[in-house]
Amino acid sequence: MLNTTPGRLRSAALAVALALLAACNGQAPAPAPVAPLDASQAAARTQVPLTRPVALDKPGVIADLEFDLPPPGPYADSTLIVGIRIEEQKAKAMLARSRMLVQGGLPAKVKLQRLDGTQAADIALTRIGDDLKERISLDADGLTPGVRQESVNGAMLRDAGLIEQGVIYTVFSFGFTVDPPPGRYHLRVELLEERTQLKDQQADLIIAYSGKSK
Repeated sequence: MLNTTPGRLRSAALAVALALLAACNGQAPAPAPVAPLDASQAAARTQVPLTRPVALDKPGVIADLEFDLPPPGPYADSTLIVGIRIEEQKAKAMLARSRMLVQGGLPAKVKLQRLDGTQAADIALTRIGDDLKERISLDADGLTPGVRQESVNGAMLRDAGLIEQGVIYTVFSFGFTVDPPPGRYHLRVELLEERTQLKDQQADLIIAYSGKSK
């Protein structure tokens, strides 16, 4: 015969109550971490956020691609960043590379268009000024003198498999646009000058939403 003491009954009731409370609050087990994509998988990705390996030392077109833009994630801002991402294992090395990238300048023409059937509409881009406060609209040709450090939404990058544990990342923006409508887009980025000091410096083109400011 089953022996149900008052103490056991109270424990069982408490466990049931906690389970019901968790269900009512919508609690669920944490999702399994997403494994980082390998180089070929990342290169095949066509939905924001996305990255592409690029060389920064020679003039020429480093990006000419179409992609799909979904709405921003729950922890992302609605600002879309077009820029460069670099990675390092050590903070000191990252600081040195960051200074080289910003101070040396990286003149480019950046053209972003939204595609609607056979129609292509130019999307205006804005860059950050030298004082890091001024916001300057790019001309119709998309000319920008360089890049400025920017933050992007890490959660969306992590969910897409574009972040690796133990690696330090820094993003630099050519330009950005606020509240772009979801849809199909085309991006073209052309570097305008030679930068021999950036030879063999690993970098990625990145298109991603910025993170929400706290």
